[in-house]
Amino acid sequence: MSEQQLATVTAAIKQARAEGTTITAGGEVLEGLMLAPTVLTGLSQKSTADREEIFGPVVAVLSAADLEGAIDLVNDSRYGLAAGICTRSLAAAQRFAAAVRVGVAKVNRPTTGLDLNVPFDGVGDSSSNTFREQGAVAVDFYTWSKSVYLG
Repeated sequence: MSEQQLATVTAAIKQARAEGTTITAGGEVLEGLMLAPTVLTGLSQKSTADREEIFGPVVAVLSAADLEGAIDLVNDSRYGLAAGICTRSLAAAQRFAAAVRVGVAKVNRPTTGLDLNVPFDGVGDSSSNTFREQGAVAVDFYTWSKSVYLG
């Protein structure tokens, strides 16, 4: 991590703290340009840490009362790179994967790491709009690919 990136990420953590977010783990600068992996909890849907991408070892955890609430939380973001669910219910996994507006949906797997042979792109502000399956313009206009990983 560069000095500039470290400053950006620590500023995001400081902002989260000022907004009432709990730093459950991490948050401190370690030796050199390393930041301890950080877990933010107690966020509201209006908090900056929930609304902006933090490119560092930081995860913002939001809680939902049920599956539909979790889907709503994912879809209430302008970003849509990846989302994941941990469940024993195949029906819940299928419902989640179909309903979330993201480029990659993962079931019982970490949201990081991708298979390079699988189509990939984000949705919304996480999209580069560069990935397109080959096909007719009409097909491209009316379709959208989503990669789903099952663990």
